[in-house]
Amino acid sequence: MQLKILYGAALALLAAACSPSEKRVDLPSPLSASQFKFSVSQEQGYDNHVYLMSETPDVIPYWNYGVGTSTKVADTVDIPFLGTHTIYYSAETAGGFVKGDSVQIQVSQNDTAYFSDPHWAALANGAAGKTWVMDMTQPVGWYGLDYLKHNGSADDWSYHPTYVGNEWVLPNQDWGQMTFDLDGDYHYTVAQKDANGNVSTCKCGFVYDINGGTIKLSGCALLYGGDYYSQVSNWGAVTVIDFSATSITLGVIRDNPSAGGLCWIGFTYIPEQ
Repeated sequence: MQLKILYGAALALLAAACSPSEKRVDLPSPLSASQFKFSVSQEQGYDNHVYLMSETPDVIPYWNYGVGTSTKVADTVDIPFLGTHTIYYSAETAGGFVKGDSVQIQVSQNDTAYFSDPHWAALANGAAGKTWVMDMTQPVGWYGLDYLKHNGSADDWSYHPTYVGNEWVLPNQDWGQMTFDLDGDYHYTVAQKDANGNVSTCKCGFVYDINGGTIKLSGCALLYGGDYYSQVSNWGAVTVIDFSATSITLGVIRDNPSAGGLCWIGFTYIPEQ
């Protein structure tokens, strides 16, 4: 008897829930991109500073300005590179995410404040770019992982011989070139030559952490000389070992167990003449 009562109560509840007299709640329809309103303007006399303003009510804006994104209704962003840039505007509405429209702006010069550290000029020479080749007077060396700390540990060591008398380190030849530039973005281009003179070219972006002393190549390898490819698993994670406007030494981790212990292989480069 108790089971019949419970079953009857369940049917009653189901009927009440499905009653046509119950008020139906409709979800709002998504906005269309044609209903979006926004504005993009630039600071007069310093057009690297860009003002973003979402004028569409009751949405969460999503801005993509190439070097970054924002979800603020009003925001001031910095575009450090000269050239033509596209600002994309989309929004999260009550009816879901809607892809919007875009506008193009012109930036007249690289941001002098953003790239004021002399390391930028030394590495990439602004939009003009700077091309580096192997320094065959002292092309390659090996460094302990504590070398840059100079803490006196067993891994605080270096061996970077001059080439004369140490020709065994690698054949004396043209190993290609690599170029860093800031022409509209962070560009890295490498034309790598092998021992037979065959050239392979790669282009990608890069991130230069001046304070951390690292350069991250996003898809290409550091220019290198000699038969070292099998000794390194990541040729895009680069440590700045030594740096000046006329010479740089960049290191990658030698992590192949058959090649010996962990250390940096450091290649030295000079500007192409």
